Amino acid sequence: MTLRPLATGLCMLALAGCASVSGIDAKKPNPATGAAAAAMTQAQKDRFVRDINLALERGRVDTAESLVVRFQYIDPKNPEVRIARGEILIRQARYGKAIEIFAQLIQDKKLLARAHQGRGLANLQMGNSYVAMGELKKAVALNKELWRSWSALGYYYDTVRKWNEAERNYNVALAIRRDKASIFNNRGSSRLMQRRYADALADFRVALKLDPNLAVSSMNIRLTLAWLGRYVEAIAGAAKREIPAVLNNVGYIAMIKGEYAAAEAYFVRAMELSPSFHEIAATNLKKLEAFKSRWRASKTGKRR
Repeated sequence: MTLRPLATGLCMLALAGCASVSGIDAKKPNPATGAAAAAMTQAQKDRFVRDINLALERGRVDTAESLVVRFQYIDPKNPEVRIARGEILIRQARYGKAIEIFAQLIQDKKLLARAHQGRGLANLQMGNSYVAMGELKKAVALNKELWRSWSALGYYYDTVRKWNEAERNYNVALAIRRDKASIFNNRGSSRLMQRRYADALADFRVALKLDPNLAVSSMNIRLTLAWLGRYVEAIAGAAKREIPAVLNNVGYIAMIKGEYAAAEAYFVRAMELSPSFHEIAATNLKKLEAFKSRWRASKTGKRR
């Protein structure tokens, strides 16, 4: 799951993949777990909670959900279980339901900071940026260690083009967790939008080193290289299945930069290598013709 992109090809937060199971909505007690619940020690419950949080941290949403479904019968009032329910719903893109759950947790002082964080993240995904900003600021005011809130605040400031504030928030997040690839990706995306290409490229490469499976950082590296005019390098090493998308993206950037011959070549190649009709590349070819027509008209007008 990623937050809404600010520009073509830029995904700001790389979170866990979505899951389709909805077992966390179950409310009826399971009699079969009654004996196990009575026999479970506090240490065992704490281990269960750690397993849930570790699954969420690693993006294993299905595993986390399965653990929550089991644990909610054993210790349904456990605050970590309640928070985990909301976190899973965010990763399932069920943002409205997640907000409802976090709203219930606002009443618990122990959960207050993370409840505000959950509401902020869900609202940001829904496009309610201003509401999200308010929630996220409440979260970090209560708990300054909530790195996801700081990173999400950086994203919010990117949406309103307040670059210095965005950078400051990303840096706070990194001061807390320099091992999180998503923060480096987010800051790199911000820098790319500012045309700070060398800085952006450095961030994306750190992100990919921390998490080699973070596909969004891999694509962002290709986009940055394209903006630098290093088209061949931007395409090199792309997997066969992603080549059409990479060629289209590189062509789009070349078009924006006014390099029309290169753009046309990449769009045509994207369509040729696509296993099915590449509608986006075809649309971009039409846009390219419009760009070229305006360019020719401007040249004719100057000669007159």
